[in-house]
Amino acid sequence: MAPTEHTEPSDHEHLPGDGHDTVQHGDHVDHIHDGERHPEAKIHADHASAHTEDDGCETVQHGDHVDHLHDGHRHFQHGDHVHEH
Repeated sequence: MAPTEHTEPSDHEHLPGDGHDTVQHGDHVDHIHDGERHPEAKIHADHASAHTEDDGCETVQHGDHVDHLHDGHRHFQHGDHVHEH
């Protein structure tokens, strides 16, 4: 059984079709992730598009990938969604 309250993730986002089970929660959809309910939301909804090599953001190497510095945050573009580091 899924928990009834959700946790606000600050390090990743959940979008439709991301592979997690979903449940309707009032006026939004929650994604079941590691036993928690996370609301469906983009981390950087104010950023017009996905991070790319030439998006104008400063980049830093982070292990096996590159993070984009955006509004004081480190974003890793992972397919169609973003992880915040």
